Amino acid sequence: MSENISDTPTFLRKRTPTLHIGYIRSSNKEPKLIIIMAEEKKVLTPEECMEKFRTITSTLGIDAQAKYFLREFVSDFSGNFEEVLNLSEEFKSYAEGTDVEGEDAVRELEEHKCHLFLEKRGETLTVKDMRDALREIDIDMNMKVSFIEYCMFKYKKTLAQLFEEKPKNLAALLAALEEAIALHQEIVAARKAEEKKMQELRELSETGSGVKAMRAKAELEQMRVRSQTGANMADVRARFKKRQAQKNYDKGDPLAEEMKALKVRQEAEAEAKRKEKEESRARLAAKIKAMGAN
Repeated sequence: MSENISDTPTFLRKRTPTLHIGYIRSSNKEPKLIIIMAEEKKVLTPEECMEKFRTITSTLGIDAQAKYFLREFVSDFSGNFEEVLNLSEEFKSYAEGTDVEGEDAVRELEEHKCHLFLEKRGETLTVKDMRDALREIDIDMNMKVSFIEYCMFKYKKTLAQLFEEKPKNLAALLAALEEAIALHQEIVAARKAEEKKMQELRELSETGSGVKAMRAKAELEQMRVRSQTGANMADVRARFKKRQAQKNYDKGDPLAEEMKALKVRQEAEAEAKRKEKEESRARLAAKIKAMGAN
């Protein structure tokens, strides 16, 4: 049996029901047998936790690891999913093979690459601290560091916490997470396209001549200004939110339905006012005409 563990949070996975049996006394003091069906929370052994964790680190790429981590701790990062998503991009930049278009192929960093990553983030002080940190991060002891291992270290999570049963009432948070991931992916794609375009303009302005070179230089400067002010990414966010709002509207989202009903009421009120004005003008015109006839 295969299971897509990156898309299925722990609390949605299969649980074994159990029976709770007891007695209660009714008004006539006769005891009654009651049987309550309940779901037993399965607690994994440390060995089972490690086996599941090794499956994650050996099969999921960095993006999928970030998603898995966030889904399991979705309550902890509500409203701040971008922190982990941005970390995943930074982490990925230290790995080799990240230029594979459209693939989430990179899973781990070599120890020395992780060393550089931690140093850049100012998360270690000495060589000894670095080695101690790497030993603590490398949960599966394979001398490499996966992104989810880094997250477990950074946010002080345990394997037991990662795989424990979670509350069931997290649908809204999971939907918000999916939206945040979609927006993050769109921003990353837009940023890569922007960097590629700026590189092309830079080369043209430096190696070209005449009007084309001047135009490339001017366009490059405009892109730099927009990039520095964040205008480009703001446009991406605005377009995404607009599409998401339309998508929710089309799907019958409760808020969208309320907005739709409000729009209908406003249009009806505007139409009523328009008719009232027309009728008022008609009555006034009739009155003026009647006065003229007299």
